Amino acid sequence: MLADGIRFMRYILLFITALAICAGTLSARAQLAEQQPGTLFAYPQAPDTCATLESRCNYIITHFWDNFDISKPITDDAAFETTFRDFVEFFKYAHRNVVMVTVRDLVNKAQSNTSNLQKLGQVAERALYGPTAEFWSDEVYVAFAKPLASSKKLPKDVREHYAQQLAAMNAVQTGVTLDFEYIGTDGAKHRLSEFPAGTTVIVLFLDDSADSSIGRLRLSTDVVLNSLLDEGKAALLCICLNKYSADWATTAAGYATNWTMGCGETLSSQLDLRVLPCCYLLDGEHKVLTKALSVDALISTLNPNY
Repeated sequence: MLADGIRFMRYILLFITALAICAGTLSARAQLAEQQPGTLFAYPQAPDTCATLESRCNYIITHFWDNFDISKPITDDAAFETTFRDFVEFFKYAHRNVVMVTVRDLVNKAQSNTSNLQKLGQVAERALYGPTAEFWSDEVYVAFAKPLASSKKLPKDVREHYAQQLAAMNAVQTGVTLDFEYIGTDGAKHRLSEFPAGTTVIVLFLDDSADSSIGRLRLSTDVVLNSLLDEGKAALLCICLNKYSADWATTAAGYATNWTMGCGETLSSQLDLRVLPCCYLLDGEHKVLTKALSVDALISTLNPNY
């Protein structure tokens, strides 16, 4: 609880810093000039010549690791992760090109220490890709994952872990036509491509967690979604990530009657399902419009005033 409180206060500090920078009311000397609890070092100060939020954040992330030698052993893993997550917070306000160059430079420097390279990959996954990520960005995460997947210094299983993530992300990029096989409640094999062209398709992926049960219930009672389904303007395919069984089929048959139910135990390793439950929104040609949407995000998309 104490650690959570410190993290919350640090995020408040970072947020206030960003607001103050944007408003031009914070001097360079006041910007995170002192080392914060649980971090590795004091963060850099942007000079007063950086007059905009973007230029200040560009400066901060460019010089963020100047006083830290990532080739030396990392002895405080918790402080390293905290510092890295703070580093990522500035990505939201910085220029894309600056972010990408800085990330590549950091990864290149970490290549000289295999242990540090592996730790960098782990914290990058949690901060940029996993369910606890504060900033989801496939482009930025790929800049970490790609060199890790190809680094012969890392164990084979570690390389394969990142290679699998890259394959899953590449398979479902925006604009890609999505198709996969699943088992229906009738026990037969079906494909997503069987849905008629011209119909918007929502694919809901679930596991056995309580969050998935709650998400399924919320969608099944959403008025706007049900109207779209009943009017034939959209279709919903609910995929349970488990092996087919007669018991599952009986249970699934009791779900929303205007949903198509299926199961696919291998899909979690084929598709980008980093958070569950999650939704994919497909256009009438089954091309990916948006992937890995949370249930809340889907409801917000369907209900602009939500």
